[in-house]
Amino acid sequence: MSQQVKRIKYGRRSSQSLSGQIGTSKNVTKRKLSIVNLVATAELGQSMDLERLVDIPGFLYDHAIYHCAYLKDSRTKGKVSVFSSGKMISIGTKSFRDARQDLKYAAQRLVDLRLIESVRVKVRLQNIVAVSDTGIPFDLESLSQIFHNLIYEPEQFPGAIYWAPELEGAAMLLFPSGKIVVTGLKRQELLPAVRKLLEGLTLSTQEFDGRESHA
Repeated sequence: MSQQVKRIKYGRRSSQSLSGQIGTSKNVTKRKLSIVNLVATAELGQSMDLERLVDIPGFLYDHAIYHCAYLKDSRTKGKVSVFSSGKMISIGTKSFRDARQDLKYAAQRLVDLRLIESVRVKVRLQNIVAVSDTGIPFDLESLSQIFHNLIYEPEQFPGAIYWAPELEGAAMLLFPSGKIVVTGLKRQELLPAVRKLLEGLTLSTQEFDGRESHA
Protein backbone atom coordinates (compact mmCIF):
# COMPACT_ATOMS: atom_id res chain seq x y z
CA MET A 1 0.00 0.00 0.00
CA SER A 2 1.43 3.39 -0.93
CA GLN A 3 2.05 6.16 1.57
CA GLN A 4 -0.59 8.28 -0.22
CA VAL A 5 -3.25 5.61 0.28
CA LYS A 6 -2.28 5.19 3.93
CA ARG A 7 -2.58 8.92 4.50
CA ILE A 8 -6.06 9.05 2.94
CA LYS A 9 -7.29 5.95 4.72
CA TYR A 10 -6.12 6.79 8.21
CA GLY A 11 -5.53 10.52 8.18
CA ARG A 12 -3.42 12.43 10.73
CA ARG A 13 -4.25 12.18 14.42
CA SER A 14 -3.52 14.79 17.01
CA SER A 15 -1.58 13.99 20.17
CA GLN A 16 -4.78 14.72 22.10
CA SER A 17 -6.60 11.87 20.34
CA LEU A 18 -3.59 9.63 20.92
CA SER A 19 -3.77 10.01 24.69
CA GLY A 20 -7.55 10.30 24.76
CA GLN A 21 -8.22 6.99 23.05
CA ILE A 22 -6.86 4.97 25.99
CA GLY A 23 -10.16 5.17 27.79
CA THR A 24 -11.94 3.57 24.83
CA SER A 25 -10.05 0.29 25.07
CA LYS A 26 -9.84 -2.16 27.94
CA ASN A 27 -7.26 -4.35 26.23
CA VAL A 28 -4.24 -2.05 26.46
CA THR A 29 -1.30 -3.66 28.22
CA LYS A 30 0.42 -1.19 30.52
CA ARG A 31 4.06 -0.75 29.57
CA LYS A 32 6.70 -0.25 32.21
CA LEU A 33 8.28 3.19 32.24
CA SER A 34 11.65 3.34 34.01
CA ILE A 35 13.52 6.47 35.04
CA VAL A 36 17.18 6.03 34.07
CA ASN A 37 18.51 9.48 34.92
CA LEU A 38 17.40 12.59 36.73
CA VAL A 39 19.17 15.95 36.72
CA ALA A 40 18.65 18.48 39.50
CA THR A 41 20.47 21.66 40.49
CA ALA A 42 21.01 23.85 43.53
CA GLU A 43 22.65 27.24 44.12
CA LEU A 44 24.66 27.77 47.31
CA GLY A 45 24.84 31.51 46.75
CA GLN A 46 28.53 31.69 47.67
CA SER A 47 31.83 30.87 46.00
CA MET A 48 34.46 28.45 47.24
CA ASP A 49 38.03 27.31 46.66
CA LEU A 50 37.85 23.92 44.97
CA GLU A 51 41.59 23.35 45.41
CA ARG A 52 40.85 22.48 49.03
CA LEU A 53 38.96 19.41 47.85
CA VAL A 54 41.92 17.79 46.11
CA ASP A 55 42.71 15.23 48.83
CA ILE A 56 39.29 15.03 50.50
CA PRO A 57 37.75 11.51 50.48
CA GLY A 58 34.74 11.27 48.18
CA PHE A 59 35.70 14.31 46.12
CA LEU A 60 37.52 14.32 42.80
CA TYR A 61 39.08 17.52 41.53
CA ASP A 62 41.82 18.15 39.00
CA HIS A 63 41.86 21.70 37.67
CA ALA A 64 43.84 20.62 34.61
CA ILE A 65 41.01 18.32 33.55
CA TYR A 66 37.80 19.46 35.23
CA HIS A 67 36.12 22.82 35.73
CA CYS A 68 34.37 21.48 38.79
CA ALA A 69 34.76 18.98 41.59
CA TYR A 70 32.78 15.74 41.78
CA LEU A 71 31.35 14.11 44.87
CA LYS A 72 30.51 10.42 44.87
CA ASP A 73 30.83 8.15 47.87
CA SER A 74 28.93 5.41 49.68
CA ARG A 75 26.20 7.84 50.75
CA THR A 76 25.36 9.31 47.36
CA LYS A 77 22.88 7.71 44.96
CA GLY A 78 24.30 9.55 41.97
CA LYS A 79 27.09 12.05 41.43
CA VAL A 80 27.20 15.73 42.39
CA SER A 81 29.20 18.31 40.45
CA VAL A 82 30.35 21.25 42.55
CA PHE A 83 31.44 24.51 40.88
CA SER A 84 33.51 27.29 42.42
CA SER A 85 30.59 29.68 41.82
CA GLY A 86 28.46 27.69 44.26
CA LYS A 87 26.37 25.90 41.67
CA MET A 88 25.79 22.16 42.17
CA ILE A 89 24.39 19.61 39.73
CA SER A 90 23.13 16.15 40.65
CA ILE A 91 23.05 13.47 37.94
CA GLY A 92 22.51 9.72 37.88
CA THR A 93 19.74 9.33 40.45
CA LYS A 94 16.42 7.65 39.73
CA SER A 95 14.20 9.95 41.79
CA PHE A 96 13.92 13.60 42.79
CA ARG A 97 14.07 12.56 46.43
CA ASP A 98 17.47 10.93 45.94
CA ALA A 99 18.76 13.91 43.96
CA ARG A 100 17.65 16.30 46.69
CA GLN A 101 19.31 14.18 49.37
CA ASP A 102 22.56 14.07 47.38
CA LEU A 103 22.62 17.84 46.92
CA LYS A 104 21.87 18.51 50.57
CA TYR A 105 24.51 16.00 51.60
CA ALA A 106 27.07 17.67 49.32
CA ALA A 107 26.27 21.07 50.78
CA GLN A 108 26.67 19.74 54.31
CA ARG A 109 30.03 18.20 53.41
CA LEU A 110 31.18 21.61 52.18
CA VAL A 111 29.96 23.24 55.39
CA ASP A 112 31.76 20.65 57.52
CA LEU A 113 34.94 21.34 55.54
CA ARG A 114 34.43 25.06 56.17
CA LEU A 115 34.45 25.87 52.49
CA ILE A 116 31.06 27.58 52.76
CA GLU A 117 28.73 28.87 55.43
CA SER A 118 25.59 26.98 56.36
CA VAL A 119 22.88 27.57 53.78
CA ARG A 120 19.38 26.37 52.99
CA VAL A 121 19.56 24.27 49.82
CA LYS A 122 16.74 24.80 47.34
CA VAL A 123 16.71 22.05 44.74
CA ARG A 124 15.27 22.40 41.24
CA LEU A 125 14.42 19.54 38.91
CA GLN A 126 15.91 20.11 35.45
CA ASN A 127 15.43 16.91 33.47
CA ILE A 128 14.01 13.42 33.73
CA VAL A 129 15.04 10.73 31.25
CA ALA A 130 12.86 7.61 31.13
CA VAL A 131 12.76 4.56 28.89
CA SER A 132 10.27 1.90 27.91
CA ASP A 133 10.13 -1.10 25.61
CA THR A 134 6.72 -1.68 24.05
CA GLY A 135 7.78 -5.01 22.60
CA ILE A 136 6.06 -3.98 19.35
CA PRO A 137 8.17 -2.87 16.35
CA PHE A 138 7.30 0.60 15.06
CA ASP A 139 6.82 1.44 11.39
CA LEU A 140 8.14 4.97 11.86
CA GLU A 141 7.52 6.04 8.28
CA SER A 142 3.85 5.15 8.57
CA LEU A 143 3.50 6.67 12.02
CA SER A 144 4.98 9.93 10.76
CA GLN A 145 2.11 10.10 8.25
CA ILE A 146 -0.50 9.46 10.93
CA PHE A 147 0.45 11.51 13.98
CA HIS A 148 0.73 15.24 14.23
CA ASN A 149 4.00 16.47 15.82
CA LEU A 150 5.87 13.26 14.99
CA ILE A 151 9.02 13.87 12.93
CA TYR A 152 10.90 11.09 11.18
CA GLU A 153 13.98 11.89 9.10
CA PRO A 154 16.04 8.66 8.95
CA GLU A 155 18.92 10.34 7.13
CA GLN A 156 19.37 12.60 10.17
CA PHE A 157 18.40 10.33 13.09
CA PRO A 158 17.53 6.61 13.30
CA GLY A 159 14.41 7.23 15.38
CA ALA A 160 11.34 9.44 15.26
CA ILE A 161 10.82 12.45 17.52
CA TYR A 162 7.36 12.98 18.94
CA TRP A 163 6.49 16.33 20.51
CA ALA A 164 3.38 16.02 22.65
CA PRO A 165 2.00 19.35 23.92
CA GLU A 166 0.96 17.81 27.24
CA LEU A 167 4.62 17.02 28.01
CA GLU A 168 5.46 20.73 28.14
CA GLY A 169 8.44 20.66 25.79
CA ALA A 170 9.71 17.15 26.51
CA ALA A 171 10.28 14.76 23.61
CA MET A 172 9.55 11.10 23.04
CA LEU A 173 12.14 9.33 20.89
CA LEU A 174 10.69 6.30 19.09
CA PHE A 175 12.88 3.58 17.61
CA PRO A 176 12.01 0.82 15.09
CA SER A 177 12.61 -1.86 17.73
CA GLY A 178 9.70 -0.55 19.80
CA LYS A 179 11.88 1.15 22.38
CA ILE A 180 11.03 4.66 23.56
CA VAL A 181 13.16 7.26 25.31
CA VAL A 182 11.54 10.26 26.95
CA THR A 183 13.78 13.23 27.69
CA GLY A 184 13.32 16.82 28.81
CA LEU A 185 10.65 16.27 31.46
CA LYS A 186 10.73 19.12 33.99
CA ARG A 187 8.15 17.81 36.44
CA GLN A 188 7.49 14.39 37.96
CA GLU A 189 3.77 15.11 37.64
CA LEU A 190 4.13 14.61 33.86
CA LEU A 191 4.99 10.91 34.19
CA PRO A 192 1.32 9.78 34.16
CA ALA A 193 0.86 11.72 30.89
CA VAL A 194 3.88 9.91 29.44
CA ARG A 195 2.40 6.54 30.40
CA LYS A 196 -0.92 7.46 28.80
CA LEU A 197 0.79 8.53 25.58
CA LEU A 198 2.87 5.36 25.63
CA GLU A 199 -0.22 3.18 25.90
CA GLY A 200 -1.97 5.19 23.19
CA LEU A 201 0.96 4.79 20.84
CA THR A 202 1.09 1.05 21.47
CA LEU A 203 -2.65 0.71 20.85
CA SER A 204 -2.45 2.75 17.66
CA THR A 205 0.40 0.63 16.36
CA GLN A 206 -1.55 -2.56 17.05
CA GLU A 207 -4.62 -1.16 15.31
CA PHE A 208 -2.56 -0.01 12.33
CA ASP A 209 -0.91 -3.44 11.97
CA GLY A 210 -4.31 -5.07 12.14
CA ARG A 211 -5.69 -2.87 9.36
CA GLU A 212 -2.60 -3.49 7.24
CA SER A 213 -2.96 -7.25 7.58
CA HIS A 214 -6.52 -7.02 6.26
CA ALA A 215 -5.74 -4.53 3.50
